[in-house]
This record gives sequence, C-alpha cells and structure tokens, in this order.
Amino acid sequence: MKVIISKGHLPILIIIFLLGLVVRSINFRESVYFGYDEARDAFVSQEIYTKGDLKLIGPQASAFSGIHHGPLYYYLIGPLFLLGKGDPYFVSVIFRIINTFGIVGVYVLGNLLFTPLVGLLSAFIYSVSYEQFIYAIFTGNPSISNVLWIVIFIGLGIICKHKNRTKQGLLLMFLGAASIPQFDMIGGYSLFVLVILLFLIRDKLKNIGIKEWLLIVFIGLSPLYTYIIAEVKNKFLATKILIGLITGGVSNVGSGDSMFLIFYRNILGLFKNNILDLKIGDWLITLLFILLLTYLISKTRSERKYQFVLVWILSIAFLVVAHGFMPFYSYAGVGIGVIIASAIFIGDVYKKNRIVAYLLLGTIVCSNLIKVVEQSSKSLIVEIKAQPGMKLSDEIEIIKRTYKYSNGAPFTIRITSMPYRIQTVWAYLYTQYGKNIYGYYPYLETGNVYGFPGELPVPTSGTTCSRFLIREPIRGIPENLIIKDVNEENIFSDYLMEEKIGDFILQYRRAKDENCHPQG
Repeated sequence: MKVIISKGHLPILIIIFLLGLVVRSINFRESVYFGYDEARDAFVSQEIYTKGDLKLIGPQASAFSGIHHGPLYYYLIGPLFLLGKGDPYFVSVIFRIINTFGIVGVYVLGNLLFTPLVGLLSAFIYSVSYEQFIYAIFTGNPSISNVLWIVIFIGLGIICKHKNRTKQGLLLMFLGAASIPQFDMIGGYSLFVLVILLFLIRDKLKNIGIKEWLLIVFIGLSPLYTYIIAEVKNKFLATKILIGLITGGVSNVGSGDSMFLIFYRNILGLFKNNILDLKIGDWLITLLFILLLTYLISKTRSERKYQFVLVWILSIAFLVVAHGFMPFYSYAGVGIGVIIASAIFIGDVYKKNRIVAYLLLGTIVCSNLIKVVEQSSKSLIVEIKAQPGMKLSDEIEIIKRTYKYSNGAPFTIRITSMPYRIQTVWAYLYTQYGKNIYGYYPYLETGNVYGFPGELPVPTSGTTCSRFLIREPIRGIPENLIIKDVNEENIFSDYLMEEKIGDFILQYRRAKDENCHPQG
C-alpha cells in the first residue's frame, strides 16, 4: 500500500472515493436506462450460466451484420444479473462502483508518473467528472473499456518508476490495451497507442530477452484470442467487412457536416465533459483547451512523461479511419487523459498560488456537477442511446399500473417499440417485475419475433377485456408506425384513458368484444 499510496493520502483518497460514489448515486433510480441492448444482454449473459450456452462473440458492434464486440462482457454481467436475481438496478450499482474505483486508478497513475499531488488532483477531478458519471450509469460494454485505459498507463508508470518491475508493468500495458477492444471493438486503436508508448520507452526495455518478450506478448494479447478464433470459424467475415468499410469510402458524414467538424466537436467534448462547460461559448472553451495542450507540449521538452499524456489525448485522431463514425463511446477512456493533463497544470499552479488553484478546482467542480444534476434524472444521453428516455423507473411504473388497472384479471398489451414489435425489452420487464411479483404474464397482441431473446404469451382465441397500448419514447420510431398501432388497436378496443409516464404513453382500453375474457 505504501508503494502506491503516499503517506497521509489514504484518508483523503477514501473521502474522494466516497464523493465519487455520492456523485454517481444522484437520482439513482431515475438514471438507470433499460432499452433493447440492455434487455438482450441480460437474457444472453444469464443463459451462458443457466443453460450452458457459451458465447464466442459479444454484442453486435455496428449496424453492419457480422461485426461484434468480444464476449467477455457477457461473461462479466451474467453473474451480476444472477447474483442480483435479474434486477438491472443491482447491475447498475456494480457498474457505478467499478467506475468509482477508477479514482484509485488515476491516483496511482498520477503518483507513479508524476507526483502524489497530481495523483490526488486527478482522483478528485475524476470523482466529479460528468463524462465519468455518464459511463458509470451506462451498463454497456464501453463502460468497462473506459476504465481499462487506466491500466495501460499504470503499467507504463510502473516501468518508469520501478526498474525491477519492468516485466510486470509491460504485461499490464499489453493486457490493458488488448482488453479494451474485447469490450469495445472500436477502441482497438488502444493497440496503436501501445506501440507508440513502447517506442517512447524503448530504452527502458533493452534488458528484456526474446523469450520474455514472447511470453509477455502471448499472455498480454490473450484477450484478443476470442476474435481470432471467431474469425477463423466464420472465415474472416468481420475482417472482410471492416476492410471494406475502411477502404470502400463508406462515409458517416452527414449533409452540411465534415470530418474536421466531427473531429473538432468530439475532441472538444473531451474538455467540456471533464473540465469546463459553463456555456461561455465554444470559442473560449476551444481556446482554453488549446492552451492546456500547448502547456502540455511545452512540458515535453523537459521530460518525456508528458508525452505519454499527450499521446493519450490525441489518440482520438486514430478514429479518422472511421470516416466520421465517432459516437460518444468510441473514445471512451480518452477523457481521462484530459483529466490527468488538467491535474498536472493545476498542480503547477498550486505550487505558485494556492488560491488560484482552489478557484480552478471549484470551477471544474461546479461545471461538472451542474451537468450531472441536470442529466441524472434523464438517464443516458442521446449521444449514447438513439432512444433516450427508456428509464427503468418509468418502465416499472407502467408495469405496476397495467396490473393495477386490470384488477388481477388477464390483460393484453400492444407495444409501439424500437426495434419495432421486438418483444425483448418487455419480455424481460414483465418477467422481472410482472410474473415474479403478480404471478402471471400479460398477452402480447403482436406476437413474438423469432430470433430475438425473450418471449411473452400470445393470444390464441378471443381477447381479454383489459387491453393496453404502450408507446415507448418516440425518438427513432417513424410516425407512420405509431399511427399504425393506434389504428390497429382501435379495431379491437375502445380508448378509456391515457397517462404520460416520463416519455412513455400508456393507454388503458376496453375490448369491443362482448365475450372478452374478464378472468384468468
């Protein structure tokens, strides 16, 4: 403990850790998102352990069929769902704790590469970071890849500070870099970052023999082996698709946009979402970010350790090969480099003028917490989820009301969903918060779509007297499909009342058939 945590810093670090937990718990119930991806992963991950349905590939990684993340994410969340008896809230708690432990990681990293003060400042900024809050509440595979970036640079710090632990540090670097694409394939540029960092510290690696190198590389790259096995099994399908996308000029640049503007917005977002975003104008924030990078570049003249952080921040440039595809999660973890850079700067300011340093920290705290509080009750941002508003708390409330209004009798639901008429989300929710509590399922009017996880009973004859039309948050759902479901439901039932629950619409309806089924 003394090696990685400086004397007297443990109590402060514990306080910062608790602060991080508090920040990540703001509006906890309202901040949990549960959409199609979450429901699918909940089904698939549990079946690995309950049915022995082992997986060689993970969640789909893009809109192009055949490209997937690694499967390790499934093997991680499966036990969490089983331990929490299927409750997504429990899994969300664990993800928030995992993200909070990044506080310890950035402290250790700052301490190893720079000074204990930089370590503390990094940990403090990380604890209140808006970007880290978003990854903490996001129970998706990129959330894990986000914190794995810290592992790469801790390994680098060990090599730089402890000559007798070079091999251990090198192994950590390889494991960290190879694990990132296991959880998020687009984060595979971490391997290029690894190569650059190894080049920068090449003089510290001269004493490692060929056999030791081979062993380190073999073990260190092991997280990538599932990709290799899957590609051989599938005749290199994903490789062919990726090469075609990169060389074929497929563009994700929208009308009126450009690669430069996309890159600019995203790299500026690293600063705005971790350090400063007080609506003072992007031009001023851009200037401040440029000054921070310039300051960091000036420091590289004296010591190369500052080059490491610069490489970390600028690694986002590798995403230009994606032809404009730069979603929020594509650069998960890179923002931590901006946090470290800011901590370095504030640490230098602190040595000269503590009041100014405290003012800078206070501004950073205010900027981040304002955004955290504003977003927390809305759950995930649209930059991560194309259908924001799928809050678990609202979904549970809808389920409770359908059972309440049906008075214990069977009932039928019709759902306007995204993906359209896919049962996965509501099959999971009505199992977890319906069947497990009330003892029976509703009927799903539109039936189950084969090939998608989850299943609800479908009507075989007649109809129940109680019927409900549930409309999910409409962003991403074509208006003609919304109208279609209303018109079709009007054939079977009469409208009684409508309630708005968050961004959901719940219509309570009565079957037109006089011979409807009033009881189970």
